[in-house]
Amino acid sequence: MKKTIFGILILLLMIGCGKEKKNGTSENGKKTKENTFIMGSANFNGDFYYGWTNSAYDGYIRKLIWGGGLLSPTDKGELVIASFVEKKETYKSDPKKKSDDVWKFEIKNGMTFSNGDPLTAKDVKFTYDFYMDKEALNATGGTSGLSEYIDRVELDEAKNSVTFYLKNPMYTVGSSIFFENQSILDSTMILAGVEKTGLSPQQWVKANISTPIGYGPYKIEKYVESQYVKLGINENYQGNFEGDKASIDYLIIQNIPSETQITQLITGEVDGLVNLGNEEDIEAILATPTLSTNNYLRNGGGQFTFHTDFGPMQLPEVRKAFAYEFNRVKFRDIFLGKYAISSNAPYSRNLWMMYDKGENLGTEGKFEKSLTNYDIINADGNWDKEANLRIAHKLLDQAATRTDEAYAKLTKDGNGAYLWDGKQITLNIATTPVWVDSLNLTLTKNIQDEFGIFVNIDSMDWSVLSKNLDGVIPLSERKYHAFTLGDSYGIQYDPYPSWSGTRVLPYGKGASTNGSRYRSNEELLNSIRFSNPSTTEGKTMYKANWRKWIVEVNHSLPILPLYSNNFYDAYTNKVVDFKTNALWEWPYAIVKAKFK
Repeated sequence: MKKTIFGILILLLMIGCGKEKKNGTSENGKKTKENTFIMGSANFNGDFYYGWTNSAYDGYIRKLIWGGGLLSPTDKGELVIASFVEKKETYKSDPKKKSDDVWKFEIKNGMTFSNGDPLTAKDVKFTYDFYMDKEALNATGGTSGLSEYIDRVELDEAKNSVTFYLKNPMYTVGSSIFFENQSILDSTMILAGVEKTGLSPQQWVKANISTPIGYGPYKIEKYVESQYVKLGINENYQGNFEGDKASIDYLIIQNIPSETQITQLITGEVDGLVNLGNEEDIEAILATPTLSTNNYLRNGGGQFTFHTDFGPMQLPEVRKAFAYEFNRVKFRDIFLGKYAISSNAPYSRNLWMMYDKGENLGTEGKFEKSLTNYDIINADGNWDKEANLRIAHKLLDQAATRTDEAYAKLTKDGNGAYLWDGKQITLNIATTPVWVDSLNLTLTKNIQDEFGIFVNIDSMDWSVLSKNLDGVIPLSERKYHAFTLGDSYGIQYDPYPSWSGTRVLPYGKGASTNGSRYRSNEELLNSIRFSNPSTTEGKTMYKANWRKWIVEVNHSLPILPLYSNNFYDAYTNKVVDFKTNALWEWPYAIVKAKFK
């Protein structure tokens, strides 16, 4: 009750005399009262520029402010040129090349950012130079891989165009180089700030990371750390791929407790929640006549991410033994209930690469069934504790016989206990509050005693967890071996940025984009991303090598997938035309939505 009252007070302070939920127009077509949509959210870091410690919740803000890069998405999961781009051309710099390695974009004349600054090809060139300066970017804790596959960028101010010369065209070139991660920066604003402060462009952006200027459907009106972000319509927005512009005057993305979010939605304190997968929550919203819902299979999942360069998690046998110790069937039942979907590697059932000819998207296909399942199930369909225990101990016994490198630290004493550096194997797990009860009910003391891998579970805010995960805290403060988090997959899936060994920065020296700090097969990763996108042969190669990578991750286990979801997005039925799906997230869909 106290939390609910506090939530109401916050909302009244934020938007004055309550929420006015009218369409905002009278019979003669003139605007009457402004309308506001409040979206409930987990906490955000406030890093609203790409390249730093962005969470998915920061990503939602970025999508609303920019709407994409030179390419933007459609509701069918396709990429088209952004509304501020006049045209795109691709061609080969040499006829002997297999695919187009030159991409040219001409920017429309008269384009502006939300603050009125001109948006030109000069800003595009500035943006790519900004992110390709790895030394300056890394010095501020930022990361980008653009310089690895862009040779140079040439500007033609007279034609208001910019030309990219690629080192080696990737299969995922559109999403990896020209989509939302490379949203265009306002060079006029940034350079003015640089001149005034004497900072580098990267330092200035880092110092002002929570107040970006973009060209998307909305602009930031106010940001209160750990509380809310208020956004208003960007009158300079050119519209999405269909020309739609926002009609909802204000969006408030409100940080609310997970424990009260459904109550706050049902009572109308917030207008929307997305990515709901818990059975109890879904049943509650489906039974509420004032709410509408959109349902789809999640393009991602929840997982343990292991730091594979730290402590016992350096050994794949320990990672696997822990996987057999953790009863994922029980966890899914507690955490989500009947709307949970099992998975054994970083894939989603929305990805075409999962399926063979004749198989239906969204089902469990032949390839998925071929992967190792780290839950041994008995004939009754239940988790077989004894069978899982035997496999876990077999793995630990095998590791204990080795004395090379990190294996020397794993031993077995005369009582049959497994030790790391002479002490019982203990894993420190960082999690957010929503996971805690389900983890504790699954990793019970009896289970830990029997399997021989013990855990400490620490609950914290996502912004704190992400700093430990990414390695931006001092090395002397490092303590966590595993992290609970969710992962999402893009319209085009390139595993390289999140799995390449070259992305593992020394802990404490900046944010690593490789969360598991796992050094995957670089040759395989490159064969995936550099498959020829222009041919059927390239598509076939991409699929085959992507599957090889999935098998590698499933075998080496740098992450342990815990679940995927049958997702529901829920929102007030006073809003119509708000149609989300797995590849069309709410910041894109809200542009077309409107109050009745």
